[in-house]
Amino acid sequence: MKRKNYLIVIVTIAIMSIVGFDNTYADNIHNENLTQQVNQQGTANSYEFSKNDYLDLSRTNQSQNASVLTSGKQKVTVNNNTNGRFANFAETPEQVTTLTYHTSEQFEDGMFRIYFWIDSITGPAPAAVDFKINFYSEPSLQGPVSVQTSQKMVQGTDVHIGNIGYVEFPAKTTFFAVDGDWGMAGYNGNTSIAPIQMSSVYLQNKIGQNFPEYIDPVSKKDAETPIHTDWAKLTSSPTWTTQDRYLFIKEFSEKYGNQSADYWNNNQVHHIRPRIYGGTNDFSNLMPVPVQQHQLITTWFRNY
Repeated sequence: MKRKNYLIVIVTIAIMSIVGFDNTYADNIHNENLTQQVNQQGTANSYEFSKNDYLDLSRTNQSQNASVLTSGKQKVTVNNNTNGRFANFAETPEQVTTLTYHTSEQFEDGMFRIYFWIDSITGPAPAAVDFKINFYSEPSLQGPVSVQTSQKMVQGTDVHIGNIGYVEFPAKTTFFAVDGDWGMAGYNGNTSIAPIQMSSVYLQNKIGQNFPEYIDPVSKKDAETPIHTDWAKLTSSPTWTTQDRYLFIKEFSEKYGNQSADYWNNNQVHHIRPRIYGGTNDFSNLMPVPVQQHQLITTWFRNY
């Protein structure tokens, strides 16, 4: 009986590898609908920023210090329905299996690594799990979006809680989001496939640091949303003088009201597009940012 189950698992994994995921993607897809779909998450993030003044995009998987991108749960039970939601994984009809998972991302050796984790298994473990990741990137929140799709990763023995594998994409400064598909196979040969829901949109530099987002509570100016990741670096920066700072504060006060001396002592004037990347001293390119946050943004741009 064990040998028969083993052979069924081998055949099932082979089937998952061939027909488990029937979607195909190409690099550099420039599509307005896709751009809108990806950036709906960016809109949701901006709403959260407006409520919290600023929000670090990195949520941390405490055990691995990696940014959690997506998470989900799938329940499988015994019946004859194998249309992608339910499948028979158990040897007895009363058994039910529930798996929860998350994906995470971190920078390693010039690559963005997307990990797939099983967080819990309730009921009999499946015989095999596989996953595939779509990596969406864009130079700005206006697009265009490019898509890269990983090869399928299969864990065909000893499915257990923890990391079951990762896929890699070349690291670069970009806005990005991920989604994909994952599937499971039972010892009885049945399979189940489910989507990995799209993550939020993140902005990372070429060494995988999340942009330290900030929205000024007075002007509501956003330090991240206007950024483009294809700005060319100049040989030198335009000058920024005490007089330039005075003129900005004067116009800011005329538009948004006078702020206290403590406000301006605790905030520096930030160039949304850095001067070294073509940014000007125009009022539209400037915003107040707390000193510590400004230091984080400046550090982030060193690896732009």
